[in-house]
Amino acid sequence: MSLTFVLWGVFALFFLGVPCLYYLYMKRRARDSWKLEFDENYQPFLSILVPMHNEEEIICYKLENLYKVEYPREKLQVILVNDSSTDKTLDEIDKFLSSHNRLDMTVLNSVGRRGKADCLNFALKHATGEVIVISDADCFWPSDILLKAMPYLSDPHVAAVAGRELLLNHQQSWVTEGELAYNNFVQSVRLGESKVHSTVFFQGGFGAYNRAALEEFDCETDDSGTALNIVQKKGRTLIIPDALFYTMFPASWKNKVTIKLRRAAQLQRIWIKSLKLLIKGELVLPKKIAIPEILLHLFNPIFFVALLFATAFLVVEHPVLLLAFSAILLPILLVQKTRVSLIELVQNNLILLAALSTSILNKQFKLWSTVKESRSLLNGDVLKKLHLI
Repeated sequence: MSLTFVLWGVFALFFLGVPCLYYLYMKRRARDSWKLEFDENYQPFLSILVPMHNEEEIICYKLENLYKVEYPREKLQVILVNDSSTDKTLDEIDKFLSSHNRLDMTVLNSVGRRGKADCLNFALKHATGEVIVISDADCFWPSDILLKAMPYLSDPHVAAVAGRELLLNHQQSWVTEGELAYNNFVQSVRLGESKVHSTVFFQGGFGAYNRAALEEFDCETDDSGTALNIVQKKGRTLIIPDALFYTMFPASWKNKVTIKLRRAAQLQRIWIKSLKLLIKGELVLPKKIAIPEILLHLFNPIFFVALLFATAFLVVEHPVLLLAFSAILLPILLVQKTRVSLIELVQNNLILLAALSTSILNKQFKLWSTVKESRSLLNGDVLKKLHLI
């Protein structure tokens, strides 16, 4: 057996084996029962923070969505943080507030362009809630999301909870279909991690934090970095599978890559930090979660490239293997579900590789910018159909 065969087997084992085994393990753990102390009647005072930058097209939809939320009005404070919008965002808010006065809603204006995390930290100084809830302006909640999520925070060990993202346009193009497949994979893993201890993969659509555990939002890595900081302080951070939120996702590949590159860069910074803490013996997150995630985000893209090179060398050495590889790939490409999954696997590892190269070159991605395509796709009919407004 040639050395190329051995190396190919090693690279394939790491590249395909680690994610498959981790997914299967977490999928099994996701079926475990919650070992938490629930108080179904837990209804603390909440401060809902919404960062905004040039949201003229959608902000009224967001405000209508918040207005529909089922929760005692006397226990809700809504803070809208305007990050130097240059469009008519504030005018649209004024119009809405002139006819809706049953909700305590405040608008704060930042001085200069600050970015999402800085805006949230600015709002945090004005928040009086026992629980801080955040939501991006282009994300929409079912009216009962707070009633479903708050009981989890009644457990003294739980410091933060996140919701599950659903795409309003998941059937629009092959790009959104691929994102749906990726989301289904990730959500199973996040739930399993939550049952084991914690998941640090938080998204901006819905996150709720016990105020006592939240000093500030992480300015470098936003939602997920904040979750890791909380775990390091011995709090648990969970995904709540029935706390859903909806959003539009770009239908074009270019805009998808823009979003995914930013997310990949953030996640890699988190797992680089976790690796350093692990080496020092200071990581609180269990090793059974941290080590596979570190391998997937930092090392798997490298194994992917190594596997491609090893495959090319094998085909050159043994041309007959081209037929064998083709026979394996053809059935995968002919079936839509497996084809979409394969495309996502390859694409995501290329994106991770690109993000990793920027870290090595010390190049920073802009961590918060709106993608106009996903906002332009949004319309009231879609939201009304799901009773979101």
